[in-house]
Amino acid sequence: MKKRHVLAAIMTAAMAVSALSGCTAANSAPTTAAAKEAAAPAESKADAAPAAEAGSGTWPNGAVQLLVPSKAGGVTDIYTRNIQNYLQSATNGNFATVNYDNETVGYENLRSAKADGSTLLFQHSTMICKYLTGAIDYNPQDSFRVVGVAANMGSQAIICRPDAPYNTWAEFIEYAKANPGQVTTAISTNGTTHFIFGQVQQNCAVVLNMVECSSEADKLTNVAGGIIDVANCSLGNAKEYETAGKLKVLGVLGSGQPEANYPEWEPITDVIWESYIYTFAPAEMDDATAEAVNAALKGIPENAAYCEAVEKIGGTAMYLTVEEAQKHFDDTMASLSEVAAGLGINIR
Repeated sequence: MKKRHVLAAIMTAAMAVSALSGCTAANSAPTTAAAKEAAAPAESKADAAPAAEAGSGTWPNGAVQLLVPSKAGGVTDIYTRNIQNYLQSATNGNFATVNYDNETVGYENLRSAKADGSTLLFQHSTMICKYLTGAIDYNPQDSFRVVGVAANMGSQAIICRPDAPYNTWAEFIEYAKANPGQVTTAISTNGTTHFIFGQVQQNCAVVLNMVECSSEADKLTNVAGGIIDVANCSLGNAKEYETAGKLKVLGVLGSGQPEANYPEWEPITDVIWESYIYTFAPAEMDDATAEAVNAALKGIPENAAYCEAVEKIGGTAMYLTVEEAQKHFDDTMASLSEVAAGLGINIR
C-alpha cells in the first residue's frame, strides 16, 4: 500500500489545535534531516568556467554550478558537496558548489540561468512548503524541471537541553499538554520544520511556541544553552552533543521505524516525516540535456564513497529516472497541498 505523505503546518506564533484525547495516528510526509559534518568553503560563481552546450545529449560540456539555497555547513549543502564529489569523479567534470544565505535568491538564480546544464540546484521539500504558504510566488512545478533524486534524507533527532523536565518523547508531549504555549520549538517559518511541529500540534493536541531558528548550528547552540527548548537536528550532531552532555535526544523522527545506527533512540510514530534531495534544472531544459544529467547521477547508489557519506548523516543514496523523479515531486506536491489545506494554511 502506497504510503501517504502528509505534512502539517504552524502559524508563526503558537497555534492552538482542536482538543484530542491523545496523539492520533501519524501522518507521513517528506522530511528534513540535519547534517553532521562541516562543509568545505563554497566556491564563488566567478570561479566557474564557460557554460555547457545545450541540447547536445552529453554532459557536462563545461563547468557546472551546483546551487544550494542555504548556508554552507547545512544538511542540503553537505548532500550537494557529496554529489559534487561523486560527479567530479564519475565525469571528470568541473563542478562548483555555490551557497546562498537567502533561499529565494538561490531559486531566482536557477530560474534565470541558461537551461544548458551549466546550472543545477539541490533542495528538498521545503521548496513546496514555501510555495504552498506563500513564501515564494511561483509554482516550482512550472518554474523548474526535476531531473533526478539523489537521496532519501532519512531520520533526524528531536533534541532538548540536558536538564529539561522530560526524558522521552511521550514525557515531552505530556509536559507540552500541561504547559500550553510554554515550550519553545525551533522552526524555519513556512519551511519543513514549520510543517513538522505543526503536525505535532495537530496530532498530539498540544500548543507550542514556534520561534525562528533555522540553521543547524543555531539550533544546537540555542538548545544546549537553554534558549530554545526543543529542535530537530542531524543524527550525527545529536550523538556528538549527547555524548558531550550538552543535550538529550527525545526520539528519532523519520519513517517511524528504529534507526539502525542509533537503536538506543526511540522512533517517533506520532509524526512520520521523510524527505528527499531533488535535482532541479531550469524549466526550459531540453529532454536530451535532462537525460544526460540524469545519466550522470545513475551510479550514485553504487558509489561506495557517496553511500558512506550520506549514511553518516542518516540518509540513503537513491536514483530515479527523469520521469520517475518528476512524478515523485508532483506526488509530494499533491500530498503536501492536501495537508496544508486541512490545516488552513494553503493559500494556493
